[in-house]
Amino acid sequence: MTLDEARDVVPIGIGEMHVSDQPGDVLVAYGLGSCIGVVIHDPVRKVGGMAHVALPESLSARDSGTRRDLKYADVGVPMLIDEVLKLGAERARLVARIAGGARMFDVLPKLEFMDIGVRNAEAIRGILKTMRIPIVAEDIGGNGGRTLRYFVGREKVLVRRLGMAEEEL
Repeated sequence: MTLDEARDVVPIGIGEMHVSDQPGDVLVAYGLGSCIGVVIHDPVRKVGGMAHVALPESLSARDSGTRRDLKYADVGVPMLIDEVLKLGAERARLVARIAGGARMFDVLPKLEFMDIGVRNAEAIRGILKTMRIPIVAEDIGGNGGRTLRYFVGREKVLVRRLGMAEEEL
């Protein structure tokens, strides 16, 4: 199935997520720079979702549980997993694919803590490890943007780096 053949293309903006059990849905995160697109999928039930995470953590957002807090990894990733489980996914079968986390600007060594892409990747990997969800594929780092597409009914995830051909993740 190509993007043109998809029944419903759902763009996932910064700090947004979408879950689906519709086989024709394609979830797309455009312009992933330091942000990370997180896909959580149950390959047997063929349900899943995507979140577009912008920042690693927010102490103030952690307990509020509002939709706008999805931009933080420590809020958005668990909420994404919960929503996928509500669609009938089985936790033991969940797998993750992640892309993004680029270094968009040069950072001096003493300011490494400002490298948001690296911090996002570390946070998401840690959350998924804690929640025992394996990352089966990733395209993290570098210094260019990406687009991530998730074909819900096919467990197919494609990534395109700026100026490059699209590849399966």
